[in-house]
Amino acid sequence: MKRTICMTMALLLLVTALTACGRAGKQTAAGDTPGAGAEQAEGKKVRGTINKIANYLVLLTEDEAYQVMDFGDGVTLDDFAEGDKVEVTYTGELGVEGAAPVLTAIVKVE
Repeated sequence: MKRTICMTMALLLLVTALTACGRAGKQTAAGDTPGAGAEQAEGKKVRGTINKIANYLVLLTEDEAYQVMDFGDGVTLDDFAEGDKVEVTYTGELGVEGAAPVLTAIVKVE
């Protein structure tokens, strides 16, 4: 009898733990956090100088931090060169290791 009760309680604890983890993941993926959808749709902006152009962009920001960015769909740098001062619109987070922000728009600034 004790064994059955212990096994039932262990199973209940396991189900509860897995349910809590699954629910947190669904909230994040669905964007239930207030304001997260609007910020992602608009994008964030940063100014800096183009340091390197390859199949990615290295930007030296105004606060003298190097940021590596991937190109989003339809973004080309044909009219830009290393050393140009630009304003970049991006999605994602700057400074997060292993997850490069995605460049969505770029314009030259003076």
